Amino acid sequence: MAKYTWNKTLSVGDEHIDNDHKELFELVNELQTADMSRDFLSGIIDRLDNYAREHFSYEEGYMRAANYPDLEPHIQAHKMFSEWIASVKKTYTRAPESPFVIGEQVNEFVSHWLVEHIIHMDMKYRDFILDKKS
Repeated sequence: MAKYTWNKTLSVGDEHIDNDHKELFELVNELQTADMSRDFLSGIIDRLDNYAREHFSYEEGYMRAANYPDLEPHIQAHKMFSEWIASVKKTYTRAPESPFVIGEQVNEFVSHWLVEHIIHMDMKYRDFILDKKS
């Protein structure tokens, strides 16, 4: 699997958000190289759940303060991620399949999220806010 590396071209101009994004990149890389176990995967799922709640709340506030016009679609994307992680958590708690199988699904989804959400959606609000500051 490809290793994901955060770099300055992915900066949204807010240190807190950038640090959160770096954390997600590290989590994806950790998941890709891990020896999958039930405890490890449970920890990853919990970390993703915490990440979603804390990061999305802060990021939405940041965009709201800048009067970002595409805030609502962004919030809906965050909601979809949060619902997905809640579903994974519930499924894994009720019927813990092989950690390898669930881990692969989590890895695939979150890797896709890195590309589609951070690299595409987040760069749009970055550009809006930077243009507004100019």
